[in-house]
Formats: sequence, C-alpha cells, structure tokens
Amino acid sequence: MALYVYDHGYRIQTPKEALFPKRGVDSVLKSRHTHRSADTEDKLHSDGEKFIIPGPGKPHTNHDAATLAYTAHEEGIETENESAQLTVSTIMVSPVHTIPPTVTVSTAWKRMLSLEISHLVVADEDKRPLGLISKADLVQAGTDSISLISEIYSKKLIAATPETLIQSVAINFIENDINSIPVVNNEDQVVGIVCRTDLLRLLVSGPHLERWV
Repeated sequence: MALYVYDHGYRIQTPKEALFPKRGVDSVLKSRHTHRSADTEDKLHSDGEKFIIPGPGKPHTNHDAATLAYTAHEEGIETENESAQLTVSTIMVSPVHTIPPTVTVSTAWKRMLSLEISHLVVADEDKRPLGLISKADLVQAGTDSISLISEIYSKKLIAATPETLIQSVAINFIENDINSIPVVNNEDQVVGIVCRTDLLRLLVSGPHLERWV
C-alpha cells in the first residue's frame, strides 16, 4: 500500500512527490548499491579462505569455506527479504495519543511531558489527521506560550496505512527529513504512529519481533 498525503484533515490526490520533493534518499540508495557491489566483487575475486580456523581433527577444505560462505550469504538474503516485507502494523504504536488543534502550546507541552512522548498527532473530532507536532516545535514556539497549536503545526502531512511496507516509511523519513508518520485506516481515522525510534528498534532486533518482548 502507498503512503497518503493529507491537507487540513482530508486525503488529497496530488502526487506526494509534488508536495514533498525528495531530498536525500538517492544518495543513500546509491551508497548502499556501491557497498553491495564492492562486497559482491570481493566475494567473486577472493583467492582463498578468510582466516577460517579448522576444528580439532578435521581441517577445513576450500569446499568447506565455500559452503560456509554460501550459507551465510543465503541467510543474509533471507533476513533482508523478511525485513523488506514487514508492514507498518508490526511496529506501529497503537492506540496513538491525539490532541485537538484548539489547545495551547503550553497544554500540549505538559501533555507530552506527562505521557513521556515526543510527538502528538493533531486530529479532529472524527479522528482525521490534521497534522503532527513535536517537542521541537513546542520548544521553538515557547513551552509556556498560550498560542494555539493550530498556529504552528504543518497542515500537510504524509500518512501510512497498517499495510504500508516499513521500507517505504523508512525511505520517506530520509526523503522528507521527518521523524514520525501517523497511521490511518480506510475511514481516514488515526489508528497509530511510527517514529524513527521504532525503525531503530527493528534494526537492532531484526525481523523476528518476538525478540522485542
């Protein structure tokens, strides 16, 4: 499933790239491709075993080394493929904390502190996403300000669905220099949120999510 763009709480049909131009993902993907190419070349042109220590009583042969290398390579591909197929539903935080646009900056700041979170989804009465607000936004506005948060949050945002691939979310974090994405259902209601920290946790734990417990 694709990512969606919302403007003032309504899903719009304008292509995401027109409203959120790409920034840095091309260089990242190019770098990733370069590293993989170098790694592949290294495997193709390697002239011998790479410091494999034989066990007692049975020295390793070149065939053993090739078998081990192939097995490790296949396991790496399998793990990468598992990660690439994971969807947002596996890592999103739900239920998500929302806040109406009519509260003050000071109130939003106190709520973030009490919930120990760094982002709040601004939503209307029907739980449609209106915007996102972060601790950094509130600090910049002044944490004791009595101005309404509607004056400081962006009215356009990117949202995912539970079926969106995590890989797509990660790419958009890089492309658009954002730290979180709300998750919506088919009725355009906010049902969760994914932050960069969720992706980092996945990176550390791998695709086997039972390790998180």
